[in-house]
Amino acid sequence: MNSKPSSASADFKAALPRGFYLFAHVMILGALGLILYEHWDHEKAMHGQADVLLIGLIVVQVLLYLFFFAFPTLIQWPAWPWFRGAREGAVHTMWWGYIVASIAIVLAESRIDRSFQWFLFPYVCHIFVRPFRISIPTILVVIAAFLLNMIGWDKPAKWDMEDWLSVSFTAVSWFFLAFLIARTIVTSVQRGRLILELQAAKRELELAREREIELAALRERERLARDLHDTLGHALVTLTVQLEAAQRLQATDPSRAAALLAELQKLTRSSMEDLRRSLANLRTAGLGDRPLTESLRILCAEAGKRFGAAMDCQVTEGADALPPAVAEALWRVAQEGLTNIEKHAHAHRVQVNLTVQPKEVALRVSDDGAGPPPDAEEKPGHYGLRGLRERVEGLGGTFAVAAAMPGGTVVEARIPVIT
Repeated sequence: MNSKPSSASADFKAALPRGFYLFAHVMILGALGLILYEHWDHEKAMHGQADVLLIGLIVVQVLLYLFFFAFPTLIQWPAWPWFRGAREGAVHTMWWGYIVASIAIVLAESRIDRSFQWFLFPYVCHIFVRPFRISIPTILVVIAAFLLNMIGWDKPAKWDMEDWLSVSFTAVSWFFLAFLIARTIVTSVQRGRLILELQAAKRELELAREREIELAALRERERLARDLHDTLGHALVTLTVQLEAAQRLQATDPSRAAALLAELQKLTRSSMEDLRRSLANLRTAGLGDRPLTESLRILCAEAGKRFGAAMDCQVTEGADALPPAVAEALWRVAQEGLTNIEKHAHAHRVQVNLTVQPKEVALRVSDDGAGPPPDAEEKPGHYGLRGLRERVEGLGGTFAVAAAMPGGTVVEARIPVIT
């Protein structure tokens, strides 16, 4: 409940400087004091019930002005909510009570001394802050009350055209000035509110940008984790498997073991080059400038040679025209699928099919091996399949790992493309 007055106060004070309101209040109250001083000086001394009544009216007028208008524009004040509601055009009983009471006091003061009639001006400005459908009828009522209070109804009946024009011109000029001041303040307040909203929107944009930077950093970390798994992870797995095979062949077939070690030496050097490029560019070494069709066939041939499975690699026309990000993702899917087959499947036959269709491209890697475990993507420390899913879904595609019938595993990725 207490936050609203503070927010509204900040909203209103943003329109005009606080010093402007302070200056206006000092001028109005100072003028009231000067007129009262002139009255005293004219009367020579304070005497009679009229002067006592005048002092009482001025005290009440000042208290109303301070409580319901001056303080709310300068400090946080309990009267702020209804003052803000009056400024925004909302109907509020207390605001009307303040205006009616203040105008009645000014009219009563004017009966004692005509000089006090000028203090209708600030309250007329108050009324003009309201919407036209409320302010115009109210102003007409105020004019009628003023004429009735000051000159009665009998004198206007005796006026000629010149008198009416003179009074009308004076009244119109007076009220037009009040209208101009009031609407200027209202416009400034609205502009101040817009400035506050723009500042709030700017802060929100800055926070959103900071969150986007943090999110981009997290995405980059995930990408680096995937890419390191796809390069060093695959190379290390292959090295481990081939070293174990060379170790077993060392005693029975030294020449084949030596050939395996030579291949491992080439793989180690290639992995070091990939690592250097990744560290230098903060991006994984993938396809590079190689066509996707050629890369897939080389990948299948090398994998079949390593673990002795019969490889069937089918790539339809149009694969080399795919966007680089799509081609990279498909190549990674094939690489991860073949690595998992080598590690876990013990398959004898492997099929890699890449099909390019008008609206999507599909890659299917299948084998006749042992089949996937039920929680292949959720095992701690195994990021390959999970990383592939993130990569493919990041391009708007779908990724699935399922058991094949009668045995084996099917890894399938589908990515939408425009051909």
